[in-house]
Amino acid sequence: MPRRAPPRTRKRARLPQYESQAYRRLLRQLASGVRAQRTGRGWTQEEAAHRADMILRQYQRLESGEVNATLTSLARLCDGFGVGIHDLFVR
Repeated sequence: MPRRAPPRTRKRARLPQYESQAYRRLLRQLASGVRAQRTGRGWTQEEAAHRADMILRQYQRLESGEVNATLTSLARLCDGFGVGIHDLFVR
């Protein structure tokens, strides 16, 4: 069984950025938007992850707002849902 890499830690100097209201708001908006796209199509998380070419846990962490999404992840979500980036963010 392959060994997993240790979880990445955030640099101490950047911690205030991750605690800012703007950052937290964007995470919530992305999580809500991704969830809305998935549920609007009647897909399970497994189906959405498959269509976005992601492993299930990665998708779940994005949909729950647990992780900082990369541009690659956002592009995969857009391709998987067939939408533009603005459609992934709910206000």
